[in-house]
Amino acid sequence: MKSRPLLIILSTCCLASASSSFSKPRPNSKLRLHQVSVIHRHGDRSPITPMKDEDYWQNQLPDPRVLDGISKGTSLIRPPGGGPKKHGAVGRGPFGQLTMMGLLQMISLGERLKEELEHSHDDSDVDESHSFVNRGKLFTPNKPLHPSRVKVMSTDFPRTVQSVQAVLTGLFPDAANLENAPIEIDLQQTNSYFIPDPQPRQYKHQLALERHLSNRPHLRKKEVKLQELAHRVTDALEGHLGEGAKGVSFGIGEEKDASLANKRQPLAWAQLAEILVCLHSRELLPSALSEEDVQAVSDHVAWRWFENLRHPVLAKSAMWKFASRLVENMQRKADEHDRHVGAESDSMEMVVEEYEQECIEEPWLCIYSAHDSTLIGLLCVLQLEQPAEWPEYGSALKVELIGEEDGDRPTKALQHWVRFSLNGQVLRSTWLVDDNNETATMVPLDRLADMIESEHELFEEEGANDSGLKYSWKDGLLKEH
Repeated sequence: MKSRPLLIILSTCCLASASSSFSKPRPNSKLRLHQVSVIHRHGDRSPITPMKDEDYWQNQLPDPRVLDGISKGTSLIRPPGGGPKKHGAVGRGPFGQLTMMGLLQMISLGERLKEELEHSHDDSDVDESHSFVNRGKLFTPNKPLHPSRVKVMSTDFPRTVQSVQAVLTGLFPDAANLENAPIEIDLQQTNSYFIPDPQPRQYKHQLALERHLSNRPHLRKKEVKLQELAHRVTDALEGHLGEGAKGVSFGIGEEKDASLANKRQPLAWAQLAEILVCLHSRELLPSALSEEDVQAVSDHVAWRWFENLRHPVLAKSAMWKFASRLVENMQRKADEHDRHVGAESDSMEMVVEEYEQECIEEPWLCIYSAHDSTLIGLLCVLQLEQPAEWPEYGSALKVELIGEEDGDRPTKALQHWVRFSLNGQVLRSTWLVDDNNETATMVPLDRLADMIESEHELFEEEGANDSGLKYSWKDGLLKEH
């Protein structure tokens, strides 16, 4: 009998196999955009890790009057009992804060979204040379971009809240739009599931799972190989670190191990990377460090995060709740659309229009303000292709709900599809292939929902019981065996 491999990933649903194929939209179909979700990283920030030159970093932050200006027309919704426990990556004082540069980045993102989503013609615009109705735009003069059609959520970090307020400033340049119809920014419990490394974790076994995955032989081997780099960079930064710098802890697989408290340790990789990026962008690198060092640290952090979060048990443990919210929102929007189709006479169209005005619509545009770790976590749990570079400040993952319609009957929905893109680049779904055995650029919504709910198991040769089962993910729960 052959021995079981050290680590086996077992999915009980046959979603990742090459046989998981589907049909593309029909050539004569028309596609209509029904909903867009935008999950963005906050803008440029000061280092989370305290540095010695506090005055310098304080001067990088926006004037309070500017922050007051972008907050107009928004209201923050927190749970009745107050905000969440402070996360280690929030920062203190001028550290971990949105800079003026970051604020301008996010206004620009809002302006780009407005340009991408608004169409200058009415919603009867059908171009025979274009597969999308309204050229793929979400809003038209008949159904314009309006605060009532937008839903906003954010982690409860000052930099993410201010970032999305800046996005809304770019999206609604006429301040009167927001003053007359303020947009609520929902912060309720988002720190617990918008990021893969909440403090505390969503599930009591998640930290143990992270350590288990981080201790796989190929990761340990690479860690040993790069220990010299970690110590050298830490030593070079020593004279620049402020009080409390070594007490900062965040990141998947990088929580402080109390048993090693008395040993000389380099700063965690995520911490090294975030300091170097902030210093390098402002030409403040210590003379002992080079651009190659910055790239080497950044590349290793990206590799570690993807190597761990790509495991489906950890991906589901860390990001299932957020991914499920995205899918459920699309399902509700698709159901809403299906309820309103079929109005073939003018009188029926009037009834449907009156019904829509009286009822609360599902949002057309959903904006989620979060972090680079959020984007990485979602790319992994949604099984999307890995981008060439780590998502920079202001990066945005766009999730589009697309209805396929009969070319002869523009309002008839045949199928609902989902398309993903990061900073304008369409991302393929690695878990599903088309009839030509190519990974999919669009996936059926119902298949995506099935994939999100699929079960996974992790086996190890020397497990906690005879079967060797170590961890499992089922019915929205992580279990250690």
